[in-house]
Amino acid sequence: MQHLRQVKASAGSGKTYELTRCFLQRLVACGAPGTAASPACALSSSGPCGWGDILAVTFTNAAATEMRERVIRQLKSAALGQPMQGLELDSASAGRWVDAIMRDMSALNIRTIDSLLHLIVRAAALDLRLHPDFQPVFATEEALTPYLDLLLEKAWQGDENMRGLLRQVCRAMVHHGQSKGFLAGEKLLYQLRPLLDSALLGRYGDLSSYEELEQKLIALNRTARQAAGHLLHAASGARLPWLSNAEKAVTAWADGECKNSAFLTKDAASQLFKKGAAVGPEVEHAYTAFSLAAQACMQDGQLLRQALRLEPSIRMARILADAFLHNQEQEGTLPGLLVPHMAHEVLSGDHGVPETLCRLGARLTHYLVDEFQDTSQEQWRALRPLVEEALSRGGSLTWVGDVKQSIYGWRDGDPELFDGILEDKGLAAVAATTARDSLPFNWRSRRQVVEHNNALFSLLEQADTARAVMSALLPGDMPEDLSAEIMDASVKNLLGAFAGTRQECPEHTPDGGLVQVEDIAADSSEMLREAVFDRLGRILLDDVAPQRPWSDVLVLVRSNDGAARIADHLVRLGIPVITENSLLLSAHPLIVQTVALLAFLDSPDDNIALLTVLTGEIFHGHPEAAELAHTDLHGWCARQKKGFLYQSFRQRWPHVWQSLLAPFFSQSGLMTPYDTVLEWYARLQVEQRFPEAATFLRRFMEVLHSAEEKGLATLSTFLEHWNAKSQEEKVPMPENMNAVRVMTVHKSKGLEAPVVFIPFTALNISASDKPLRTNRQGLSMMVRNQKALGRPYYEDLARQARESLNLLYVAFTRARDALYVFRTSAKRQSPVLAGLDILWERAGLQPPYALGSLPTAADTSRGSQAHAAIGADVDTDCALPASPAGGRPASPAPAPTPGLQHVDGTAGAPGTSPAAAPAISRTPSVGADQEYDASSPDTADAAEDWRPMQWLPRLKIFRNPMAAFDFQPEDRGNLLHFCLEHLRLTGSPREDAQAALNFGLRHYPLPVPDDAALRHGAFEALHWFASQPQSARWLANGWPEHSIMTAQGQLLRMDLLVHEPWGRLVIDYKSGQPEAAHVEQVRRYLGGLLLERENANTPVMGLLVYLDQRRFRLVTPDGASELTPHCDGLLPAEDYLHE
Repeated sequence: MQHLRQVKASAGSGKTYELTRCFLQRLVACGAPGTAASPACALSSSGPCGWGDILAVTFTNAAATEMRERVIRQLKSAALGQPMQGLELDSASAGRWVDAIMRDMSALNIRTIDSLLHLIVRAAALDLRLHPDFQPVFATEEALTPYLDLLLEKAWQGDENMRGLLRQVCRAMVHHGQSKGFLAGEKLLYQLRPLLDSALLGRYGDLSSYEELEQKLIALNRTARQAAGHLLHAASGARLPWLSNAEKAVTAWADGECKNSAFLTKDAASQLFKKGAAVGPEVEHAYTAFSLAAQACMQDGQLLRQALRLEPSIRMARILADAFLHNQEQEGTLPGLLVPHMAHEVLSGDHGVPETLCRLGARLTHYLVDEFQDTSQEQWRALRPLVEEALSRGGSLTWVGDVKQSIYGWRDGDPELFDGILEDKGLAAVAATTARDSLPFNWRSRRQVVEHNNALFSLLEQADTARAVMSALLPGDMPEDLSAEIMDASVKNLLGAFAGTRQECPEHTPDGGLVQVEDIAADSSEMLREAVFDRLGRILLDDVAPQRPWSDVLVLVRSNDGAARIADHLVRLGIPVITENSLLLSAHPLIVQTVALLAFLDSPDDNIALLTVLTGEIFHGHPEAAELAHTDLHGWCARQKKGFLYQSFRQRWPHVWQSLLAPFFSQSGLMTPYDTVLEWYARLQVEQRFPEAATFLRRFMEVLHSAEEKGLATLSTFLEHWNAKSQEEKVPMPENMNAVRVMTVHKSKGLEAPVVFIPFTALNISASDKPLRTNRQGLSMMVRNQKALGRPYYEDLARQARESLNLLYVAFTRARDALYVFRTSAKRQSPVLAGLDILWERAGLQPPYALGSLPTAADTSRGSQAHAAIGADVDTDCALPASPAGGRPASPAPAPTPGLQHVDGTAGAPGTSPAAAPAISRTPSVGADQEYDASSPDTADAAEDWRPMQWLPRLKIFRNPMAAFDFQPEDRGNLLHFCLEHLRLTGSPREDAQAALNFGLRHYPLPVPDDAALRHGAFEALHWFASQPQSARWLANGWPEHSIMTAQGQLLRMDLLVHEPWGRLVIDYKSGQPEAAHVEQVRRYLGGLLLERENANTPVMGLLVYLDQRRFRLVTPDGASELTPHCDGLLPAEDYLHE
């Protein structure tokens, strides 16, 4: 076993197989199968590690799931006497390993690097002053937006500081950003979004102030204006004849108009005047001064204007970040951006790694990391202490990847880390052995495809070709002092990435295969797009369809917009298509109609929502709505003059209303959204009528149920949640679906398909415009990345250029049997296409060309079997589901289902059949397996008497369903608790109590009645507690709503936990009369604290605070005091020293 091993794995070389093999080898080395636990908290350990100490880190959750399945599958194969190559494991031991792992599957340590870092941070949440139950969020904006709302509210209420800042932000956007229009909200968010991450990481220190930037800009403009005036005066004194345009340009500068002009950068002043003019030294000096001042004004002035636009927004971002970090302990969310940094903080201390391993309950010894080239510097910096600790104990690190497949630079992936590990002297010093390996074979593609890609991309191993390609990719106007340096560095990186690109074919690789390159040119991008779509459709219909099923085809594009346009064109040709957007839940028509129903029931005056329901397939196509079939509902709606639409509909079609809508309308607000939709689907037989949409319907029911569990049990709260989060909800990619897949190259990484199309190769390159720090004119400022910054801009452009070549490599290597590439060129030449042309030319290939022929599906099946026989289960990456080998049927295929025809979710994609999962319907009026017949008398009678939730027992007990939504007397205690959570003591108890009460009245989830006695009583209780001398210290140092677990596994939550100098104090607020149960409740809290305290002698006590009685009661594990108006004599003194 190599302790520090790099494995370079090109596309299709079986890297997941290699990782699985390494994982199983380390598993076998653990000794006899047993529990996964290891002595993680022992002072020293001997013997083999536990199998839970082997950690495989993947890039995505899907890859982690796939690797778990492979580990189990390979162990099962070994148990049947067929172990994988290089695995010394007998059948009996393999069987025992399968049994051990299946009994403790959660201990199989295969996870993403993000989940590992989250686990480390969660284990140290209290040390990091985080909420114990924090939830990670991907977007920083999601965590900070509530603080922006609070800032805006403060400005609205008259806070002059906040109002002044907001005014300055808006003024800066208008004056320095040419912002137009009056809707500032989205523009403000657009300005803030790219600034929030850096603000949260504290990267905005020591920036120049707005006033300093403004003064410098004014000074630059004044200098340039004066220099222009001096030049005009000098030329006038010398009576020099101006060139007309030159004089206009200089005059404009003298008038304060900063306009760019070619006359600002002339070599000599004589070029501004007519031929033969005698230009003296004074004019020459004046022009030199003007030229320098004008260029400084154009370049640095532009940066200063951008800095002025960003500076107020940066201050606002810092305020939001500071507010979030200040309340981090109470926050329920944690931006994912902070997780690697916090994990590094946890692990970087003297005892950080051992303590973390003890908390995790695993002595992590062996690390296997997949797709290492996409790991970020922050992730590796956090992971490195763990790896170093493992290597020092004889553990290992194996990392697998391929630099030329690094395409996630926009997510901060750093491909230089892949080769940098072996150059890490610290790790090399503690590693017993090191090795560099590569996987030479391509187990994915047919011979023709492999040889073509070898011929094309192996050219980038040659320095002259790499330089020629980079010259085509990079702009020709790079400054001379940067051009050579950036070019040399880019060529070096390119040579390193593509070293060893050429792959070998295993002995039994299927022969044949097809590589077909088309040459498509047009005069404009629109004409080019139409030509590409037309050619793509013709190849699919004429060449591919007769031989292959649609599910064999994968079309790769750069963006989701491009995928949508291609899919829309293929749909018009009758070709079934599926894209990422077609799986979007909120875009499916049945879900749109369902949400519209909820919106109408929540707001009956929402005529658009009701019309969406009435004209939708669910309602309009139902047999009981048959009388609407020949009515133009849109025209009828347009003719309504007054009143609400539902009133007109009820009057015009009373039977339809009474049968289908009235039962829900009368129960509006009395059922949860989940129950409402469940009954709606049952009443209108949605699942039976639309079986192809079952996947979407069930997923939506899951969303409803999840929302209800989170407390979003009303129509209005669910709709608000849906409007904010609906774009995140998608159904899983259906398997065995006979449709063309259209996806981005980034999404396709790790996938393969029999037939791959790359319809666009004219990729564009652009540098990121994220804000960067720069120093100009002696000032430190933040500006967006741009050409004027010089080095940062061109270095980023070079990185994007190399990543574009990586994108091409990834796209070209997805194909198994056939690769179709379109060389697309418009009037404006793409730099990526220019680089690709160089590769084609030096490979001796001139588009258009075709190599080989398209294998039939039957040939593919036979070839795959032969390949698998020698491949020893060397699966490549994840293959897209393929259809049966018989290919496309000779008889005309049935018309594509609506879900296949629409790419934007406007119809349901087929999911599992109704028999594959429990039916949604739970209403017994019409069986799930019965045909709905509206003409049947029994059915008609049942429909007439039908009501939602009629399956519930009809007890003669009055129950007010709205009781949960009204403020009840028992809610008074909850209101007091809510106010105490937001009580902030400033030394004025009366004002502080009133502020907490006002906040509670405004933000309490239920409307608080305008009851003077209720409000006065609540104020007096808060005022009394705020007046206690210990309250300020308790509230400042305590942890509100702290959770602990009892020995029986029960989760308890106390009102306030305070770490006093003498020990721990639990404070529990009570309203009403004292009860014995209160003492028992606090004793349960104390019992939980006794279990988790570090020092067995640390005292733990509880204090019952009776707000209405104005009394305290001390509770200890052994007893309880009497009620007393003061707690001074109950608690130990503040200077109490605990030995």
